[in-house]
Amino acid sequence: MTDPRPDLKYDSQDWTKLLKMAERINKSLAITLHGFRCGGCRLHRGKRWVLRPDFDPSSSIWENQEEFEADRGKWLNPYKFEVLNLLKQYGKFGGEC
Repeated sequence: MTDPRPDLKYDSQDWTKLLKMAERINKSLAITLHGFRCGGCRLHRGKRWVLRPDFDPSSSIWENQEEFEADRGKWLNPYKFEVLNLLKQYGKFGGEC
């Protein structure tokens, strides 16, 4: 599975790696993450990797944090622990695991 938003160049390679990792763990999780990426979700690296939306109308379906949190609650929360572990592993191995 590759990044469906190569136009968002900042983190496109990271998304391709993350989606491939997710696909090996849980196909449904990978599909859900793929959908969030289609919507404009970004990967940001600080102390750890996190998923965050941009609220740019030209690249994101979310206009504000509340909209993102509603979708996150509905679609990602069922995979909460898998997402956290996936991001932790991604940070540890840079997508090469």
